[in-house]
Formats: sequence, C-alpha cells, structure tokens
Amino acid sequence: MKTKNSNLLLLGFLVGFFMIGFIAFQNAMPEAKNERVYSILKPYLPYTVEKRLGGFTVVDKKTDEKTKPPASEALKYMDSLDKQWGKEFLKLQGNVLMILDANKQPIKQFEITSEEKKWVENFFEI
Repeated sequence: MKTKNSNLLLLGFLVGFFMIGFIAFQNAMPEAKNERVYSILKPYLPYTVEKRLGGFTVVDKKTDEKTKPPASEALKYMDSLDKQWGKEFLKLQGNVLMILDANKQPIKQFEITSEEKKWVENFFEI
C-alpha cells in the first residue's frame, strides 16, 4: 500500500514537472511570422542575431552594441525589437508596404496580399 502511494506521488511530480515545462516552452515561443514578407524586411532590420552557447546575442548594426537577453526571453525580445522598428519604418498604403529610411523616405516598396496585410497590421500594430 505504501509503495502504491509513493508511486502515485512520483507520477504526480513528473506530470506537474512536464506541465510546467510545457507552459514555459509555450510562453517563450515567438509570434508566427509571414515568411515572404519577413524575408523581405529582414535585411532592413537594424540588428542581427548571433547564436551563442547560452542563447542569442542581439547586435545593433549601427553601433555594434551587443545585448544578451536571457535565453528564455530572447525570441520575444527580438519580436519586440521588430515591432518597434516596424512602427517607425513601415508604412502601408493599400496593399503596398513601404520601408522608410531615417528621413521617412521610401527605400523599398512591394505589394502584399490581403492575408499578408492582416499579418503586417497585427504584428507591427500599424
């Protein structure tokens, strides 16, 4: 009888451990990105990402300043950087997405589908 209770207790701890791990994994996942639009925007983003042993290092392209967010927060941190950049340097006109320079002049523009437009509006909040 005592062995049965200890086995149930061990099983309960294992299930609890896996549930907590799964929830932490889900919370660390970045938002889904539209691959075509994001691949076009990526060269214009003001930072690059370097993989390191403990996670990621975010390097500012202009200043070479390095930021090392905690591994559990790195992907969400990069999403927040993308969103800040997008609010300032992206402009939608109908189904045309424009990438702006520091003087707010278009440096690239391309047409997007209505589905891609929804993603841009939701992800970058513009």
